[in-house]
Amino acid sequence: MRIYRFDETEQPTLVASLPRRQRSSATRSDSRESSVATGRQARGLAATAAVLGVLALIALAFSTRFRSRQETTGGEPPANWARLVATLFLLAGLVVFAVSTLLDPDLSLAQIVGLKELGAGSETTSKAGSTTNEAESAEVNIDWKESLVPRGSSTRIGDALRAVLRRHRGEPLAGIVLLTDGAQNEGLGLATAVGLARDAEIPVYPIGIGSDARPINVRVVDVEAPQRVFPGDPFSLTAYVQAFGLEGRSIRVALVSSAEGDANAENEILEEERRITLEEDGKVISLDFKLVPEETGSRVYRLRVDAPADDLNEEDNQQGTVVHVLERRSRVLLLAGGPTREYRFLRNQLYRDDEIELDVLLQSAPEGVSQEADRVLRDLPTTADEFFEYDAIVAFDPDWLAFDMTQLSLLERWVAEQAGGLVVVAGPIYTPGWSALRRGRDRRADLIKALYPVEFYSQGAPTLSLGRFGGENPWPLEFTRDGRQAEFLQLEDDAAASEEAWGDFEGVFGYYAVRDPKPGARVYARFSDPETAIDEELPIYLASHLYGAGRTFFQASGEMWRLRALEEEYYERYYTKLIRWVSQGRLLRDSSRGVLLIEKDRVQIGDQVEVRAILTDAQHQPLVRDSVEAVLVYPDGRREPLEMPQVKNATRDGTFAVAVTLLQEGDYQIELMPPEATEEDLLTKVIQVRSTDREIASPQRQDVALGELAEKTGGVYYIGTDTVDGSG
Repeated sequence: MRIYRFDETEQPTLVASLPRRQRSSATRSDSRESSVATGRQARGLAATAAVLGVLALIALAFSTRFRSRQETTGGEPPANWARLVATLFLLAGLVVFAVSTLLDPDLSLAQIVGLKELGAGSETTSKAGSTTNEAESAEVNIDWKESLVPRGSSTRIGDALRAVLRRHRGEPLAGIVLLTDGAQNEGLGLATAVGLARDAEIPVYPIGIGSDARPINVRVVDVEAPQRVFPGDPFSLTAYVQAFGLEGRSIRVALVSSAEGDANAENEILEEERRITLEEDGKVISLDFKLVPEETGSRVYRLRVDAPADDLNEEDNQQGTVVHVLERRSRVLLLAGGPTREYRFLRNQLYRDDEIELDVLLQSAPEGVSQEADRVLRDLPTTADEFFEYDAIVAFDPDWLAFDMTQLSLLERWVAEQAGGLVVVAGPIYTPGWSALRRGRDRRADLIKALYPVEFYSQGAPTLSLGRFGGENPWPLEFTRDGRQAEFLQLEDDAAASEEAWGDFEGVFGYYAVRDPKPGARVYARFSDPETAIDEELPIYLASHLYGAGRTFFQASGEMWRLRALEEEYYERYYTKLIRWVSQGRLLRDSSRGVLLIEKDRVQIGDQVEVRAILTDAQHQPLVRDSVEAVLVYPDGRREPLEMPQVKNATRDGTFAVAVTLLQEGDYQIELMPPEATEEDLLTKVIQVRSTDREIASPQRQDVALGELAEKTGGVYYIGTDTVDGSG
């Protein structure tokens, strides 16, 4: 029996493959008697095979006797006829013996030929016991709660059924048992899946779970606010409320705030409260608030609703978001090998941004040329004090080999130790030179390649010339699941609108070919021209990884300026959000003892998030321990210890990481106190978990659809698991 989990992917995930349970003692007794009878038949056939084998030997002996007389006699040689008869007897004997072994595959050769008694101490009994032990072991070792966690933003019942039918085509399936509420919202229609199951003559037995009634519920869908603001500067916060079965009812909503990491409700500040009237089922109400932060630090803003007594789920009655109030502007360095369009557009944009302090280093510029920047550099800094002032560096096809080892070592330390954010954009001028050098040829190239989230082709590789710059036609970007879910890549405030905007983008003409993503790296988008695929894998266009305490983001060509043809603000929004994202670890450091990093701070229910900590000891040396213990705070206030093992072979010593799966909607908090640290060194991160509209649009059980699925495939529809075992 095989058990699959299905969600938003077209292919279901195999959770377990369990052998059949051991049969009852009465059944085993009957089975032994049947096995003995079958064994006797097998012995009879084996005896027949033996007789045929003896006859074959006799015929072979005659052929040998006639061979000596063959030269002196005329006509057909008797030896040939004898050999033919011997061959026929031998083949017949082998066929009969093979049939005897197939009557019961569990019978041993010794039992078939009579050297061992039938039914006593047989391998059948041994195998049955072994199978039972394996089954019991499998049941014990499978973490069902973890294995069956819901994942993703949609449900594909039809795709799952089709995949299972194809995967087990030709196998003697007794049927498919399907546990679901029947609420499919994406993929292959159930009608098509029914036809496939019917053609395969495989019945489907749906077990309907959940309620068939529309629940009465009000929930806070989301709270949106800028991640970073400055003291005294007003900002807008928008909250969204949705209700079902409560049209016309009036409820109270309250916006409160507290310092991040402060779980004491008494310290909350009531920012504003209102009364709102709920509208028709599913309609989202937008609430706008204007706020002015006075003090620096990170604050959590939560919207709460006073739900009526008949509200179904009290866990979704509040949502929050974290706003970081910073006391200084971000400092960014633009580094470019030449004055590309991408560089010029971004330089002008950042120079106009009041939140950015901009330095530029254009390697091809003659000395004395003025540029729109707060400071123009002629070279990379050579001291840590200067280098470590930057929050983000954006590099457009730079000539890395123009810098010495001291400068590049500072760059590497800035990313790994100071949580710097590095954006690297490939190009046709300098990238092919240093990236193709074999390991050991130039230590500078080795160091730079270590920073990138991708593996490069080496010099002399047959695919080195692959890649394209200045093609004839643009190709849109093909976003991966990580790319679709990455908030920093959204061109619009709404995820669906952003996906539509990227769909309207004509795309880019070129890319620099890389071999593979590095282990742990995330690929967000690929170049979509199918002719550029290698081993059916499209070229990587956008990717990132964590490097020590910092992040590096790779872009395969400098062509995002083409977004301006769609909307000028799309280009500005792309780079503004990207720079904020890569540098957030540095800007939001809580302690001099380390940094706490998460892949993304807004996820969907069932997503797995990697939590990583880069820690130092009291002497500011990398912390050496097998593990450290953090605390996971659930949306309902529960606190659980979270062990973070040390990462082996990490870029930097003192790196600890753990992956957590988040199953509740709401705000989770990670708290980590570095060993031998004070309360001021407490590291905290908030992760916002949200459900999708598609998954809550029709939450009730779909009895009609599931009943038809069973009827048309020859199965039976059960409502609830109790009806299956007869307890309901």
